[in-house]
Amino acid sequence: MNAQFHLPLLTYPDPSSFALIQNAIDFARHQEARLRVSVFQVKIPRVSPPFPSIIDVDVEKMSADAERSSRDCAATLIETVRDYAGKADLAVTISSFEATQPLIGDRIAEISRIYDLSIMETSPIASSVIERILFESGRPLLLFPADNCCGRIDTVAIAWDGSATLARALTGARVFLDKASKAVLISVTDDKAIDADLRDRFAALVRDAGLAVEIVNAQSQGAPVAGTIQSAAAEARADLLIAGGFGHSRLRELILGGVTRSLLNGLEVPVLLCH
Repeated sequence: MNAQFHLPLLTYPDPSSFALIQNAIDFARHQEARLRVSVFQVKIPRVSPPFPSIIDVDVEKMSADAERSSRDCAATLIETVRDYAGKADLAVTISSFEATQPLIGDRIAEISRIYDLSIMETSPIASSVIERILFESGRPLLLFPADNCCGRIDTVAIAWDGSATLARALTGARVFLDKASKAVLISVTDDKAIDADLRDRFAALVRDAGLAVEIVNAQSQGAPVAGTIQSAAAEARADLLIAGGFGHSRLRELILGGVTRSLLNGLEVPVLLCH
């Protein structure tokens, strides 16, 4: 059974980029996966103000204009998907959905549960949707930097910390590890204690599966851990970074941030995350 990749496309307030579509199509083609595209049109709830506004604002017209813009963006995105997929000789399935503006992230997370992974791009506007998919889909999420150009996944970097969230991400990453030729295990040793014996045992398993393995011990020295991991991945010329997503409690992540949030805010290489 071919892997089933899911590409959710947003139309409001800003549409997903054409670069994301191109990356997803190239990625699915290289991985010999089926690509399922979901285009989400927005429905704006009509809410009457509790008292007359000082400024003359036609709320009904603003909502209608936003929905019209969303439909127009959806049509453009669908046309672009068909064009790019045709040039890549990749069969895609496109579905359209409507969702109320505050619930789009929830709807995308629900739909993402039936696929092997979802593909999105980092964007401040899409950050709430990205986090919703991570928390609620139960599936891995592949994130592309805004200016990334996807190619074949040959070298895979793994942000190794021995955590349960990384174990889940590795399960979702099997499709990439099976086709890669090298794995680079990156541990930031001055951030948290690393069980080197467990890491070495995992490295042996990967070698037995036929991949070359490199172990990198990095030091953050007070710098953001996410930047240290990405720098090590870039130095190893990794095509993909695998990392656990939101290993601490949600409240702690929202208040204190963390490695995952730093990755979302400053992504430099494609990363596969799983909560």
